[in-house]
Amino acid sequence: MAERVFALPDLGEGLEEAEVSAWLVAEGDEVALNQPLAEVETAKAVVEIPSPVAGRVVRLHAKAGATVKVGDPLVSFDVEERAVPASGPRPAATPAVRKLARDLGVDLSNLRGSGPDGRITREDVERAAGSHERAAGPGTAGPGRTERAAERAAYDALPISTVRRTIAENLMRVVREVPQVTTFRTLDCSALDALRRELGVSPLPVVVRALADVCAEHRLLNASYVPEAGEIRLHRAVNVGIATDTERGLVVPVVRDVGALGIREVAAEISRLAALAREARLAPADMAGGTITVTNTGSYGSEFGTPLLTPGQGATLALGVIEPRALVIDGIVAARPACTLSLTFDHRLLDGAAAGRAFGELVAVLQSAERLARLPR
Repeated sequence: MAERVFALPDLGEGLEEAEVSAWLVAEGDEVALNQPLAEVETAKAVVEIPSPVAGRVVRLHAKAGATVKVGDPLVSFDVEERAVPASGPRPAATPAVRKLARDLGVDLSNLRGSGPDGRITREDVERAAGSHERAAGPGTAGPGRTERAAERAAYDALPISTVRRTIAENLMRVVREVPQVTTFRTLDCSALDALRRELGVSPLPVVVRALADVCAEHRLLNASYVPEAGEIRLHRAVNVGIATDTERGLVVPVVRDVGALGIREVAAEISRLAALAREARLAPADMAGGTITVTNTGSYGSEFGTPLLTPGQGATLALGVIEPRALVIDGIVAARPACTLSLTFDHRLLDGAAAGRAFGELVAVLQSAERLARLPR
C-alpha cells in the first residue's frame, strides 16, 4: 500500500513551529478531504489543520502537547483506501474548552452545551468534572494515591504553553534590548465621555482613532528603530495592536489603517477581533503588521499601568480606568470623569521632549469637544 506523509505546513508570518493542542482524528480513522485533523497552537493563534487527502490515517507523528517544526512529519495516510464520511458532528466548543476537557478527563460527546446554539462552555466542563469526582468517591484512586496527593499539595503545575513561552521570550527580549521610558498624563474625560455616549461606543475606539491622527503629525510615535538596517522606519499606515486578554493569555490583534476608518468602524473592528481572540480563532495575519499598541488597563479596574513595548514598535499607550476625580477647572475644584494615560516609548526613537509633545497633543484632542467632533464618525 502507498503511504503519504503530510508535513506540518508553513503557517505564515515567519512561524517555524506549532504545538499540537489536540488531535481530532485517531490512527485507523477514515478521513475526507479537508476534514480537520488537528488543532495546533502557534505563537499567534490556534488553527485547525485540514487533511490534504481523503484516506485512512495510519500514523500520527506527534503526541498532543508536542511541538512540531514546520516541514516535520505530522500525519501519514494510506491514500489507497476509499474515504468514508466522518462519524457524526463534533461537539461545539472552543479550543480552550476542548483543552480543559482533556485536562479534566471529560468526554465532550457526553455533554449537552448550555451556551449559544448548544456550545459547550467552561462551566459545563467543570460541572461535569466535579460530578465525575463526586461519583468516584474516596478510596477509588489506584496505588500511590497518598504519595501523589502529598506531592500535589506542594504545588500546582501548569505546562508552559506555546503562547505563554512566546510572550515571555518577547518581553524578555524587549526589556533587554530596548531603553524604554513611561510617562503619564491625567485626562479630563468629560468631552470623551460625552462623545462616546453619543456614538454608543466605549472610550477605547475614540482614543484609538484620535491616536491615529496624532501619529500622522508626530510620525516617530508610529515608527520602528531597525539597527541592523541602519534606519528608522516611519510607517505610513497606523496599524494599532489592541492588547486583548484571553484564556490562552495576552494576544494583540491589529486594527489596520485606523486613519482611514471612522470611530464606529474602529469600534466594530475591535469587537470583531476581540470575539475571535476569545474563541481562539484569530489567524496569524490578524496579529501581524502592528505599528503601535494600545492596552486598556482600565478594563480590569487599574488606575494606570507601565506597559511594555511590543517588539519592533516604538510606543504603547495604556488607558486607565475612567472614574470621578477632583480636578482643578478654572481655579475651582470639581468632580470630573478622568483617567490616567500612560505612554511607554522607545528612547532610541523619541527623546523625552518629542514624546511629551506628541502625548500632549493626544491629551489636547481628547479633552476638546471641538476637536473630538472633527474626528470621522
